Amino acid sequence: MNDRHDPQVVITAVRHDPGAAPGQTTVIRVLSMLPAHWLCAPVAGQDSFELRVRPHGAEDAEAVSARVARVFEDPALRGWRRTG
Repeated sequence: MNDRHDPQVVITAVRHDPGAAPGQTTVIRVLSMLPAHWLCAPVAGQDSFELRVRPHGAEDAEAVSARVARVFEDPALRGWRRTG
């Protein structure tokens, strides 16, 4: 799934703090912090979400993972943990 020919990356996260925003809100926050030219397909529940990301151009799965790791450092995502 994450090879040279298909750079799609699947990001999953779970809420570990019940006081944190729900998944539907959090996935929108994550989307707002990613490059607009990436193709993203979110699926969100209350306590988890999955986001399928396909970068555009020369970006690869490693670039996506690095960018998403920086996104999860944002205070707006406090209470959420990336699981995949």
